[in-house]
Amino acid sequence: MSELIEKWAGVAPGAAPEEADPVVLECARLLAVEPGGEQAVLLTLGLVDMAPYVLGRRGAPVERAVVDALAAAAKALDARFPEADGCGHTAHPYTGTLERWDTDASALHDAPDVRVPLAPGGAEACPRNAAGWARTVADVILPGSVEGIPDIVPEDHQSSISSLGSVLNDYPNGDPFWDLDVHAVPPGTLTRAALAGYVVVAHANCWYVASGRIRQRSLFDDMIEGLESVLPLLPDAPCAHGDGEHPALNSGSDQQATEGIHLQSPGGRALLRQEHEDGYGASLEAWTCTTFLRALAVEARDHLRGAVDALFGTRETAHLDAVYLRPDGRLDIGPLSERHVPFKDEHASAEAALWAARRYEELGPDGPAPDRSVLLLLMGTAAESLELPYGTAREILDVLRTAAATPAGGACAHEDGHAPRRERTADRMARVAHLYAPDLCPAPDPVSGGGPLTCPVHLAEVVAKGIAEIEEQFEAELEAEEERLTG
Repeated sequence: MSELIEKWAGVAPGAAPEEADPVVLECARLLAVEPGGEQAVLLTLGLVDMAPYVLGRRGAPVERAVVDALAAAAKALDARFPEADGCGHTAHPYTGTLERWDTDASALHDAPDVRVPLAPGGAEACPRNAAGWARTVADVILPGSVEGIPDIVPEDHQSSISSLGSVLNDYPNGDPFWDLDVHAVPPGTLTRAALAGYVVVAHANCWYVASGRIRQRSLFDDMIEGLESVLPLLPDAPCAHGDGEHPALNSGSDQQATEGIHLQSPGGRALLRQEHEDGYGASLEAWTCTTFLRALAVEARDHLRGAVDALFGTRETAHLDAVYLRPDGRLDIGPLSERHVPFKDEHASAEAALWAARRYEELGPDGPAPDRSVLLLLMGTAAESLELPYGTAREILDVLRTAAATPAGGACAHEDGHAPRRERTADRMARVAHLYAPDLCPAPDPVSGGGPLTCPVHLAEVVAKGIAEIEEQFEAELEAEEERLTG
């Protein structure tokens, strides 16, 4: 055994298969011959110790040999103590590992070190503890290959389930970016189940991320890059599953996120397996099907790419000239002001705000004063009341900063202020429309008077407030952009 243990020490991730495979196969053979024999505990822990190497040999004969040997050992070692308390131990160390589980690969570092003699009679050397490790590692290598794993969901995983549930139901506890960011990239070592869990969670999260509620471009980039990185592990090939055998997902739901997180721990997978046995869930083999996962990864990646174009890319607005300009070149203020009222169509409202910014630049400093004043009011209102995508907000910010640098001259004679406090956006837009086209747009009731809206001091206040709103909303993005420009 000392000679075997010395050989086991050289079987680590990245070891040459022609040297490492024979060592692992010999250990598996010895255990399979006597799964309950005198050296079964040590042989089991030897395979557990070499499991990180085996994880990198997906599909090789050594993988199946190890799983079969561990499954046999788990049954035989448990049989030494038919009664639950027959070994005399109230608890075994492997269950603590299940409670502290992070990822499949990292948690294996908690396994007993076969190079350190185990205390005779201790819980770590107990056949039941070895049986627990045998089941755990067999499930890590090949999910669903063994029975009897406790349905222990790690505390950190339960916390992730709770936080993602709040986010995906649109009731985040704080900034949702941080709850989503921890799931953006795959773990370093991708076991079958860890790969499946990552893809399922990313697919669940992508709909919320792309909805416009997330302003940080970095999350989009990280998720897209992460999904791209796992596609080589998901071959584009048909599978043997029939209709209805793949998991039925409620896309973008907290239920899907929960299932994805459960895939990432043995205890969570035990819950999914029980659901399948109870008749209302897919098998673990179907959950880890690469054909199923590839379709999810591609759909999530493409959805995020489209969102990046929509939220951060350069939008075309030339087609809106026909919508917001009259034949004589003046603003068609009715539809333009109505579009700036939020909650009707956020996408169209953001496009209208961007069009207003570009129209303001086109007119230049010598353009009609009424048009320029109204366009500044529209941009300021958009910055204050709309959920603007970063790309749109960034372009509007540049225009507002230019306007702030060259303010219109004139004194202010309005002692009562320039706008009613807590004025609804719809009411303000009605005043703007009436100011620009009093014959076409009726005065709002009660009449507030149009003069203060175009007061140079008021316009300067609107511009300054719009700049402040955008700078506050996109502080992180603007700082990151400045760092890139300054090197």
